[in-house]
Amino acid sequence: MFSLKEEIDFTDFTFIVPSVSVGNVPQLAVDAVIETLQLEPIGMLWSPALIPIVGAPAFEHTGSDTITTTAELYVSKAEKLLVLQIRAPLVGPLRQSFLDQLSDFVRDRKFSRVIVLASSFSHEKFDIRTGPFRYVANEQYEQTPDATHLQDARWSKHAGGVIHGGGFASKLLEALTVRSVPAVVFFMYVSEGDNTAEGLMLARMLNAITGERLLSPAKTDFRWPSSWKHLFGSAHPKALY
Repeated sequence: MFSLKEEIDFTDFTFIVPSVSVGNVPQLAVDAVIETLQLEPIGMLWSPALIPIVGAPAFEHTGSDTITTTAELYVSKAEKLLVLQIRAPLVGPLRQSFLDQLSDFVRDRKFSRVIVLASSFSHEKFDIRTGPFRYVANEQYEQTPDATHLQDARWSKHAGGVIHGGGFASKLLEALTVRSVPAVVFFMYVSEGDNTAEGLMLARMLNAITGERLLSPAKTDFRWPSSWKHLFGSAHPKALY
């Protein structure tokens, strides 16, 4: 399932996983993280649960001779950070098997924590007095020092059960909890459309809940990858009118 360019000791690493969700906001946030931190492509995932995708390079810093696939791994050894970018939903009947294998990998490689990013339909947000960000943490995560970053006025604990439109986020949290891996799902209520702004917002909040680890003092914000220029294709030919 995992094809790595080199063997790395992932002990005490943080693993960021986006769940394919409403507006693809988690994937956009991960794009911004990879671009801003110039993360190194370290490998890919292959599984019958992954719909095959191939395309042009998504990031300029990885080189023009690379290709984009369905599920790729990016690493920062200095920051002890591994990031998964996944670009297609999982095949339904094979989803649980994929999540179990992913959770086994996390447990066996001794990651210190997993942060699952997701998004949910904005019409499912019923408390108008609060912001759009929510989290669900397992007991193991709440016992870590990182849990102090969850106490913030910008987000609140999700009490609604199902994360509607959140993809596999809740199922992955369950699988990690069974394996005693500290994990948290962090998500945002959004509407479908041009969600690049929400992607950047989620990346900023991800930086906050990790204790400002993702942005160095020299960087004030996350960057757009060049591939975002092509999210909606080219403009329509004016000759049509």
